[in-house]
Amino acid sequence: MLPDKPSPKLIALNRVTFGARDTDIARVQAIGWAGWVEEQLAAPLGDDPITTQILADAALRITYGERNDAQGIWPAVDEDRPLNTLSMSGKELYDIYDDVTRTRTLPQNEINRIAEETIAATWIRNVHNTAQIRELMVDFWHRHFNVAQAEGSQVMFTLPIYDQQVMRRYALGNFTDLVNANARSTAMLFYLDNAVSRATTPNENYGRELLELHTMGRGAYLGVTTPPWNGPGPEPVGSNSRGFSDQDILQASRALSGWTVGMNQRISNTRSLPANGQFVYESTYHNRNAAKFLGVDLAPLQPVTDAQAATGVAQGNKVIELAAQHVKTAEFVVNKIAIRIFGDNPPSEVVQLAIQTWLDNRQSPDQIASVLREILRYTQVMEGPAVKVRRPYEKVIAFARTINSKIKPTRLMSTAFTGTKDALFLWGTPDGWPDDSDYWLSTTGLMTQWNTNLTAISNGALSVTLRNESIDTKSTAELLDDWIGRIVGYQISKSGYDALRAWAASSSGIQSYLGNGTASLQTQENELRRLVALISAAPEFTYR
Repeated sequence: MLPDKPSPKLIALNRVTFGARDTDIARVQAIGWAGWVEEQLAAPLGDDPITTQILADAALRITYGERNDAQGIWPAVDEDRPLNTLSMSGKELYDIYDDVTRTRTLPQNEINRIAEETIAATWIRNVHNTAQIRELMVDFWHRHFNVAQAEGSQVMFTLPIYDQQVMRRYALGNFTDLVNANARSTAMLFYLDNAVSRATTPNENYGRELLELHTMGRGAYLGVTTPPWNGPGPEPVGSNSRGFSDQDILQASRALSGWTVGMNQRISNTRSLPANGQFVYESTYHNRNAAKFLGVDLAPLQPVTDAQAATGVAQGNKVIELAAQHVKTAEFVVNKIAIRIFGDNPPSEVVQLAIQTWLDNRQSPDQIASVLREILRYTQVMEGPAVKVRRPYEKVIAFARTINSKIKPTRLMSTAFTGTKDALFLWGTPDGWPDDSDYWLSTTGLMTQWNTNLTAISNGALSVTLRNESIDTKSTAELLDDWIGRIVGYQISKSGYDALRAWAASSSGIQSYLGNGTASLQTQENELRRLVALISAAPEFTYR
């Protein structure tokens, strides 16, 4: 008989994974919750052997027609191609971009393909990687440091590097290092226009979002100028300042000018930037008028000699350091992490302790892991009820995990959640996806989610044979209880259960699977798919 409510371990696991499976619960029972958390936080960078093999075996269809005119020259392609771009260097990815945009020997499909492979790999890793806390945080940081495909090919061609060398590399590491790597990433440099910032016209777009969205938060905004200081003692500055003003945004834009991307730009008659699509500091693009940022004078860090100018990133580095290590940043980011884990109203005492851990570990290489360790050691992480709504994307990933399916890349992955606005890399504005439950509770969204789960399992994106996964029984109740137990983990409402049982009793495919009919094996499989998809539509599965 199924329990009436989720166990503490199930609650905790669902909060820090993409969906708790029986194997996850068994692992926690074997080594304890604290041991499981340590095992997760100590997981080495990269993919586990099973995920590595699934990625190596994966293929995605690509199709486009031949062209031979002034707009381009390339042959027709129609093939199942491995996810080759995932292992390419930044230069190799840039060469594809160059072949599409300059030499026109490849069509736009090839740049779109880079994004599609990154999305397919994300599905695979989120479902299969055993390092689920890292997967949770990679997803969190992607949404915190949002970039969107709509910005164009200059963002799309570098998404594998952005995902693997920025988000995955620093997901559990040091936040200042993460922000710095993000600021230097080709995807962010183009998305927020810092790549086109110049000495005469410093672009404030990235500087504003660095402070408003990536570090200190909009709540730290003080106005056009910082209000006069009326407190006792000297005014706090730097990472202890009261917040930021428009003047700080201006100074940040000056300090970070010159941070650009090598795209073969002509600098002089004798010099061009590298043609590699990667970060480069160009001293002639750097504005030399940066003054005080958060009360700290940046002028002494201005490069003076030609040798210094060649690597004059010190001012930009200082801006990032002060913002990333600010006390307001600790409050803003830790609260966002707690909301992701606990729900829209995280326990304040846990949040405050985690903020202090963040501040105490600002120089530590495992700062983010230390904060998670602090959050997850409190009993509140195991206490119900489940109140955080699963976003459409995480719901289908949880569904895939609980029915033990294997991810098989399809084009569906790039378009599945367009209607619910939860498609990867398709949120257009820098603020990223909302993380409050009410936003994701629209009727249209819930219906779309059910259809997505059924479509994904029917077209093979979620590859599983449910006749092999289902228990050997002749009882409708036992079949239902087994699948509800695996997908939800505890009994659903009586009305929901009765509706499922009535449907299963009238299904020729389900009854034939139970030995009470002659429906074909394909019909049995199809009806088992509908059954598990219906269970995933239960309100109890909507929340985690």
